[in-house]
Amino acid sequence: MAINPKIVKNIAWLLCEHGVRIVMGLAVTMILARVLSVEEYGNFQYILGLVVIFSALSYINPAEIVVPRLTNADAVERKIIMGNGFVIRFVSSVIAYLALLLFVFFTDDIKIFYLSVVMASSILVNEAFAIITAYLQSQTMIKYRSVLVMATHIIKLLMFLALYYLGVTNIYAYGFATAFELFLIAFGLLAVYRILTKEWFFTYDKAQIYKFLKLGLPFFAGIILMIVCRRVDFMFLKHLGDEFSLGLYTSAISLLTIATAISPIIAISFAPLFVYKFDDIKIIKSNVLKLAFGMFAMAILTAVTLYFLAPLVINLIFGAKFSGTIPVFKILLVVLPLIFLDEALNIYIIKMQLGKILIYKWVLVLLFSSLGYIVFIPKFLAYGTVIGYGLGYLVACLFGFCVMFKYTKINLKVKDE
Repeated sequence: MAINPKIVKNIAWLLCEHGVRIVMGLAVTMILARVLSVEEYGNFQYILGLVVIFSALSYINPAEIVVPRLTNADAVERKIIMGNGFVIRFVSSVIAYLALLLFVFFTDDIKIFYLSVVMASSILVNEAFAIITAYLQSQTMIKYRSVLVMATHIIKLLMFLALYYLGVTNIYAYGFATAFELFLIAFGLLAVYRILTKEWFFTYDKAQIYKFLKLGLPFFAGIILMIVCRRVDFMFLKHLGDEFSLGLYTSAISLLTIATAISPIIAISFAPLFVYKFDDIKIIKSNVLKLAFGMFAMAILTAVTLYFLAPLVINLIFGAKFSGTIPVFKILLVVLPLIFLDEALNIYIIKMQLGKILIYKWVLVLLFSSLGYIVFIPKFLAYGTVIGYGLGYLVACLFGFCVMFKYTKINLKVKDE
């Protein structure tokens, strides 16, 4: 069966956007590492981590609910879905922003609070206007967003370069440029939607809002737990360690994120033909295990390569003052195979439609990783954070294997009967 050319183009645009995002992100990181101290860099990344965590409060109307309903919606239905979705997301975004500011106000000093006011302001528009991204996805017209995102990344880099060559070292200036990019994307998306549909979507209906809230709640808990698990390490290190260690760890984790970016792409690429098209539980299990082993082996080779390249890469990107990042990153590479393995094992959960079980998974991951952070960060600082981070992914992988064998037995028993 031939693949729809629009889908191929959609994927191509997403990959292009991803590539530009990585390149621009590295360039921005190189500038930040040279104008900020290690401590300031850590605080900068800490605020970005808080933005990710608290933004999860605005994911109560997720794409899983919106995109399918927009796919075949007429103009009237589209306005109802878009309008009510926007209201839900905007109100929850305001709550998320205020919650973040309250958290920082009571847990950090006033300088971090002011930085949060600036950098976290993007929460107010990011998810609310992402309802337009859902519309573009539903119509396989993601190229408009991709072009917009790539353009704003370039604008952000130009702003950073201008500040750098003007000798600006004020962290607030770079925080403003970071938030400004997301405001540009938000209002750019609004302009794109207006051009494509010739209409606005600013409307709401209480009955429809309650309906969408009810539909979104089953996804909400899992999404929040997953996002918190991925960024709670910054919070623990900030409050149980010191700012210098935070700078070393956040710089190391940013490199690891680039190295792991390919793992979901591999999983998504192989899953449809290698797993999803089969109904025989033995074949599904066998193919998931093969894919998991392959991704695990690939990650080990990647980790070994990066281990020897670490001094060169870190000195090139961050500079000499981040030399302490090298041993932290080398130890962090031990977690890389676990991240790839977890991505592969998730395919089984998706295939078997066990979405609700992910809530239990992320509860366990959050519990064990948090225990790791609490026990080891006071003793080993950045290295202790790596231990907690690795413990979380180890639990995630063990959970994935347990789910596979448990649900395989259940399904085989039903088949035999």
